[in-house]
Amino acid sequence: MVRDAPRLVGWVIPGALALWLFHHLHFEWSLNEQYNYGWAVPFLAAFLFYLRWPTRPAARPQTSPALAAASWAVLALLLPVRLVEEANPDWRLLSWVFALLVVGYWIVALARAGGGEWVRHFAFPVCFPLVSVPWLVQFENVVVQGLTRAVAYAAVEIASWAGIGAYQLGNVIQLPNGFVGVDEACSGVKTLQAAIMVALFLGELLRLTRQRRLALLLLGAGWVFACNVGRATTLVLVAATRGLDALKDWHDGIGTAVLVLGMAGLVAIAWLLARGSDPAADEIAVGPGETGRTEPSMGHTAFAVAWLALIFAGTELWYRSHERRLIALPEWQTRWPSEQTPVREMPIADETQAILRYNHASSAAWEDPRGVTWWTFFARWEPQQTALQLVRSHSPEICLPAAGRSFRGELPPIVLETGATPLRFRVYEFEQGGHRLFVYVCIQEDKVAPGGNAATAGEWNLRGRLRAVASGQRNLGQRLLEVAVIGLRNSGEANDAMARTVRQIVVPAAATG
Repeated sequence: MVRDAPRLVGWVIPGALALWLFHHLHFEWSLNEQYNYGWAVPFLAAFLFYLRWPTRPAARPQTSPALAAASWAVLALLLPVRLVEEANPDWRLLSWVFALLVVGYWIVALARAGGGEWVRHFAFPVCFPLVSVPWLVQFENVVVQGLTRAVAYAAVEIASWAGIGAYQLGNVIQLPNGFVGVDEACSGVKTLQAAIMVALFLGELLRLTRQRRLALLLLGAGWVFACNVGRATTLVLVAATRGLDALKDWHDGIGTAVLVLGMAGLVAIAWLLARGSDPAADEIAVGPGETGRTEPSMGHTAFAVAWLALIFAGTELWYRSHERRLIALPEWQTRWPSEQTPVREMPIADETQAILRYNHASSAAWEDPRGVTWWTFFARWEPQQTALQLVRSHSPEICLPAAGRSFRGELPPIVLETGATPLRFRVYEFEQGGHRLFVYVCIQEDKVAPGGNAATAGEWNLRGRLRAVASGQRNLGQRLLEVAVIGLRNSGEANDAMARTVRQIVVPAAATG
């Protein structure tokens, strides 16, 4: 055991980086139901690595200066990654950069310990955790909308074959007795991403050839899509024959059955592809070999551990020193229009509460003037590490198309004066029933850096994210105000009406009692 100590020490840093990466990703795995499967990925990756270890090739360690320089370059890049991570834990681009750096360090460590043969032998289990990294938002949106529309279209066609009159409105299915929304009819992306993970795992577990792994991936994705079409179609049939109220009784059971059927189908496809197949030439192990004696030295590991400790300590020092200088913005709250305008308090769905996990929220709707309808949603998050991810998880360009609205594009942001403080709104345009629907979204943190103001607070583009790092803003409380209006002819009219409305409904927090 003492003899193996130097070898084990060489894997301290790769192991620490893997734990750091999984800790970074676990917030998304916990908060976003679509990525819950990520919790299984670290254990599956470790299991695949364990299965390959006994058949590892003989070690031919590499000691080139380029490999040492590459490992130190990765460690150096982790400093800006950590600084940005603390202020932007939800930034998916950062998650991908971080994950690729960690995978790169593992590949360098394998090359130094066992040479190119080890890199090729262990590449799959080392890269497997990448399946748990959330997709970039823009790409995910395209896939989400494409899948849900395709599932809704297929369900409508199948329902028509059964003699049921159904009509597709974006991602919503209209029946003679009501609507079946995609939140009830499809969780296609969640199932697809889990299916990709399972297909990759089974392909490695069964040591399929590259061609058969690709076939498993494509056939598995097709099977899961068919299962989701079956789920949507079944719910449409239930709603059409038993009424919309019956969906609550059938929804969970059908969803569970489809999930089990989808995974069982994947296993069956993998088993069929594995029958009579031989591992590819590059998958045939050349026999176990002893690890060479040129793993990273104790000195290298000690310096690397000290550097990682310095990264975390320096990041903490940076944010704590800046937090003392942050300026609290005026607190504000919403107050719905006066008694002259009839207002309907809108119930907030249990699913919305479970996803957003806010500390307080309210919603209302009213008509003013006649023919112009307003919907509002206000939520408040107390300071916490996950608050930023929770508030930004509510994205209208995803949520509203799921409710049958057609997304037309994002318009230039506007800054509006209110009775409490200026607020910056992102503006989105949709189409609903042939009318233009405008949605205004303001996300504002409780504090800003000296010299900042409410008009720039809440920017979460690249500039806003980097500004948060420079000013040391993290773990702040947030407020979200979303306002939708329909019945206006163009964005100019909508902006003017929004300016008048927001002055009416946004007031200092003390004014609400």
